[in-house]
Amino acid sequence: MPSSDERRKGLRAALPAEFYFNILSSHDEYTRGQASVLRRLGAIDAVKAPPPKTESQILLSRIDQKLSLLVGILAERSSRKSYVNHALVVDISEFGLAFGHAMEIESGAPIEIGLQLPDGDNRLMDIAGRIVHIKKPPDQDSPYRHIYGVEFTDIQGKDQNDIVQWIFSHQREQIRRRREFSA
Repeated sequence: MPSSDERRKGLRAALPAEFYFNILSSHDEYTRGQASVLRRLGAIDAVKAPPPKTESQILLSRIDQKLSLLVGILAERSSRKSYVNHALVVDISEFGLAFGHAMEIESGAPIEIGLQLPDGDNRLMDIAGRIVHIKKPPDQDSPYRHIYGVEFTDIQGKDQNDIVQWIFSHQREQIRRRREFSA
């Protein structure tokens, strides 16, 4: 993780998006979605057994292939996370995000996040984080009671790059709109 000075210098943008999350009892409770399960299954299947020679070996080989397929399908279904909580993103960077919510969450609490960027590829990012600060919203009429700052503790490189690309794209659009407005 970058130092706090580096984090402050990171690109941030307001993100008009919703996301889903679960509060975990410990960071060890976090597991990445289907990717890790399917990767392990793929590694097991990559080990090649010698070609079958007898009828019983052929039968067992076919059963093994079908079983691998079924286990893969079941693993994919069972590893899809179901998120209990829903929140609104206030802003985001490649290192974390801030969100508004009415629920009381303790500082330091580990959470798992399902985040989908607006105008993205409809892919739900699977991210682990922890609550690093809690603030009151500046607006008294705010629909949420707290703004929580989350530091990402486990995020895939592709997800981090997608967030940075979205921020750049969002900032370019804001600059373009300002130029059109001032012209």
